[in-house]
Amino acid sequence: MSTYNRRQSHKQRVNPEIRAIIRHSEPANMQAKKHYQRAHANREKKILFFGAVFATIFAIQLLISQVKLHTANVTLTASQDRLTAVQKTNSDLKSDRKRLDDPTYLQQILRDKYGYTKQGEIIYNLPSDNN
Repeated sequence: MSTYNRRQSHKQRVNPEIRAIIRHSEPANMQAKKHYQRAHANREKKILFFGAVFATIFAIQLLISQVKLHTANVTLTASQDRLTAVQKTNSDLKSDRKRLDDPTYLQQILRDKYGYTKQGEIIYNLPSDNN
């Protein structure tokens, strides 16, 4: 005897009144099933909607932080460039200051820029080739 037949042998006949009640309750069961399916679909839509809203908010926050980071990097790069330029100017000025301690260089600057001469020295202004 197969397993199916053994199980079926214990079956009892359903009372006709109970069978009628079951048949009459099937439309209500189908209606309840449809209601459950609609409620499940609505719940699923709400979860997806709120998930999309949260994902959008996080994406916007990420985008804003990336823009701020880029702005900070641009500012940092500009500040580093300015610092490099100022450091170069500073080193040039320090070397000029050291050269000013040298009397021959100081005399050369006084003669070239300010037109100073030694006592008894005569200066000749020659025409330049640019005229």
